[in-house]
Amino acid sequence: MRSDGAVELPTAALDTLQEGVDGLHSCADLDLPTEQLAELVSATLTLRNQLDAALTGLVGRLDEQMRSEQDSNDPSLSCAAWLREEHHLNSSTAWGQVRLARQLRDLPRTRVAFAAGLISAQHAMVVGRTVDRVVMGGGRAADAEPALIREAFERSPSDLLRWGRHLRHQLNPDELADEEEEEHRRRWLHLTQNPWDGGYDLEGHLDAECGTRLKVAIQGVLGPRRKDDERSPAQRRADGLDELVKRVLDSGELPIRGGQRPHITVTATLETLRGDPGAPAAELDWGWPISGAALRRIACDAELTPILLGADGNPLWAGRTRRTSSRRMRRALAQRDRHCVWERCDRPPDWCAGHHRHLWVEGGRTNVDEMNLLCRLHHGKYHRGYRLRRLPDGRVEEVPPEPRGPVFGPAIHAPPAA
Repeated sequence: MRSDGAVELPTAALDTLQEGVDGLHSCADLDLPTEQLAELVSATLTLRNQLDAALTGLVGRLDEQMRSEQDSNDPSLSCAAWLREEHHLNSSTAWGQVRLARQLRDLPRTRVAFAAGLISAQHAMVVGRTVDRVVMGGGRAADAEPALIREAFERSPSDLLRWGRHLRHQLNPDELADEEEEEHRRRWLHLTQNPWDGGYDLEGHLDAECGTRLKVAIQGVLGPRRKDDERSPAQRRADGLDELVKRVLDSGELPIRGGQRPHITVTATLETLRGDPGAPAAELDWGWPISGAALRRIACDAELTPILLGADGNPLWAGRTRRTSSRRMRRALAQRDRHCVWERCDRPPDWCAGHHRHLWVEGGRTNVDEMNLLCRLHHGKYHRGYRLRRLPDGRVEEVPPEPRGPVFGPAIHAPPAA
């Protein structure tokens, strides 16, 4: 039978904690000097570490008792499941709490430092995880834990995790290589088209090497952010990935498939290309309709193949593929413009398209005098109504679009009633 003191101890401990919490709330409302407030925050963080250590000890004790009282290994009756259901923790957080409690039994230095508030729960988790990997690789916990604790006093949890990988490599390089191979096998990538707007949802997981390579490449094509760049970081990354893909396709270095290099194909009528009222939409690969404005933007620097169709839609004749700007013209444009001609844009020629100042379908001629280099960002802006005008001194100025009313196509009448 438990004594009265044993029964009263938890209640007294919780009451004391509550008084301390109430006191800290009161301090937050006081007009304390900055130095004193900083000292209070530091002391409270240390106390929070100590409280986390005490909580971990309680979880460990609860875990032991629940396992001893169970007649089976039913995971739904585990301490982690209780934490998840009773306190609405997600599964990984609940299991992480139980796992740390179990690990600390075999990590005396970590347990002492954690209880003293010298390291956080996140530090303790990193130490436990790293020591586990060392032991799995055939090493000894006693060789890894002291070094990890010394570093934990000076490093953040994420930095400590990286340092721990260096330590693991020193102790057993093959074990770290095996982990990297395991991570590589978990790679995946989904590219799913949204049936409502035609856009694509991109999700996946890359190993550290592949992800770093992609990040470096995207940052490389983006370059430093300009002051007038209004895109969000996420939008810039998306544009950087698109620029990488465009360069690879334009390079012509991909393997030939179906007798030609991979490329995107846009199918459209001449009426759509000209922007005639009532013209149908153009179509991308796999049949997704796009506007005439998008078609004309793509066609500014694309190969065009005219195809004559019969009344039944079957092709009767295919003309020669023509490119709107030859390689020689591109070199001349690069020599003259040096970069995107949009004001204050310094993107190099390799990042730009050869753009007709007067659309090719509207009679614009494919020659250097009537073309400019425009990067993708400003090329799209041009096709949203902005125009460029070359001045006598060779500079190019931006002309904003003129306000205009709605444009209506031909009326579409319902068929007469039977």
